[in-house]
Amino acid sequence: MPGNRITKKRLDDRYADYQRKFTFGLHYGIIEVTSYCQLRCPGCYMVSRHNLNQGEMTLEQSIYVLDLCRDYLGKELETMDILGGEPLLWPHLKSFIEALLQRGIKPWIFTNMIAITPELAAWLYERQINVTGKLNINPDDRDLFPLQARLIRGKLEQAEQLIAGIKVFMNVGYRSPLFRLQNLIRKQNLQQVLGYYQWCRQNNIGFDLELMGCGEKIDEKYWKIAPTPQQLAEIVRNILNFNEENNFEKLEVVSPHIFGSCPFFDKGLYFAVDGHIRACSNSLKVLAHINDVDPIKKAYNSDLIRHRQWLSRDSVGEPCHSCQKWEKCFGGCRATVEGLGDPYGGYQLCPVPYL
Repeated sequence: MPGNRITKKRLDDRYADYQRKFTFGLHYGIIEVTSYCQLRCPGCYMVSRHNLNQGEMTLEQSIYVLDLCRDYLGKELETMDILGGEPLLWPHLKSFIEALLQRGIKPWIFTNMIAITPELAAWLYERQINVTGKLNINPDDRDLFPLQARLIRGKLEQAEQLIAGIKVFMNVGYRSPLFRLQNLIRKQNLQQVLGYYQWCRQNNIGFDLELMGCGEKIDEKYWKIAPTPQQLAEIVRNILNFNEENNFEKLEVVSPHIFGSCPFFDKGLYFAVDGHIRACSNSLKVLAHINDVDPIKKAYNSDLIRHRQWLSRDSVGEPCHSCQKWEKCFGGCRATVEGLGDPYGGYQLCPVPYL
């Protein structure tokens, strides 16, 4: 039956079996190197939790995170996403990237691009560093710049700097798959999603459509910003129709990135500026602290991670229980579901049931 619960003893037994079969679940890291940012974007988890401008990591602290993961795994991580705040404001960015490359860890920067310079963009491109920027509109339409400013809760000048940053990256050679633009879909920019998508496809820039995550209760405050699944379904239809009309490849709708699942489901950990370790950026549950004894093991022994690892189509709630895409999305954004209090609940924000 959907929603069947696993007892504490069964969870322990099954997790032990998981470890015997797969040894370790950790592959990817997400590191919050700084909490400083020039913007206060509506829908940003750092804004909603009042965590902006609360400090940053030293280079030594960031390297210590890598050491902890290596000691736990017996090998280096595969990738490390570098987030903030705004990572381009972090003074140790280049040194940290060099350390990642020396260890064979693939860096991936997530940035608003406002602070990018041609020199830094060229330095990153020479090292083939993946970059994901932010964009919510068709940047060729200047009439939409005021909307972009509202979507980052910044000044018009900052929206212009963000869009100019795209050109800076493109001018040094950045294109897909090294360069992507992430669009956090909210009610304000819902009708601009198709224009954004068309521009990305026409300019060979990667796209990332992201649904608003929420690690806490979804209430009226959330719905003031976020679109409904029904509204999202209409936008998805428009994109699919555009692809068909232009002979682009057929896209499969998979949450929570509309056309892609979350890669950190049970294979990543999030390392915050304050030293706390969580399952991902949207999750509020603190699993461990880097100063704990064997903190990675402690995080992976947590019930939250165990529930994620043993979630199945048989035990998950609707609409996921009836969905044929289970093996591709594993229940959407689990942090959002967990914030509602039931780790085995279904992902209620998915547009698939309305397509």
